Amino acid sequence: MKRAASALALAACAHAAPAAPGPAATVRAEVDRADAAEQARRHDLARDHYQRAIALARDADSMGFARHEYAETLVTWGELPEARAQLEIAVAAQPGDASAWHDLGVLRHHEGDDPGAIAALARAEQLAPRDVRPRTALAALYWRRGDKASAAREYRGMLALELPDRVRAKVEWALAELAKP
Repeated sequence: MKRAASALALAACAHAAPAAPGPAATVRAEVDRADAAEQARRHDLARDHYQRAIALARDADSMGFARHEYAETLVTWGELPEARAQLEIAVAAQPGDASAWHDLGVLRHHEGDDPGAIAALARAEQLAPRDVRPRTALAALYWRRGDKASAAREYRGMLALELPDRVRAKVEWALAELAKP
């Protein structure tokens, strides 16, 4: 009996999905230093640490992580074209990173590339179908472009998700507004 339980436990472990490795420790440490420098308002030092993290990144997880983190900070500095460039590289390195795709979609829209924004946000939605952020951004973008049918489709899709009451009420309001002639 004991041997059967051990065999069953081993078999269960053999079929478990391996944990994602994540970024290298050296890359994470440089990003942590960059974050600390940023909090101390040492933007020049933060930039140096982010660039060091990128230089140290040798694998896809590390490259995607370092560039996505740097891009988020670049946005706060108002350096949107460079942030977009970093995100383009991040999603190439980690094509499964829904958050990076979302952020890239927002930046593409901000720079006037709505077709690129829609593609990036749709990819984020595909990768994280239960995340309301890409759907919200897509719905707003479609609505702004006058594509009420696509906006309504995104909002209806949100109703299938677990939403806080306040968000659900806003989605229902948006659908009611979209239904008006």
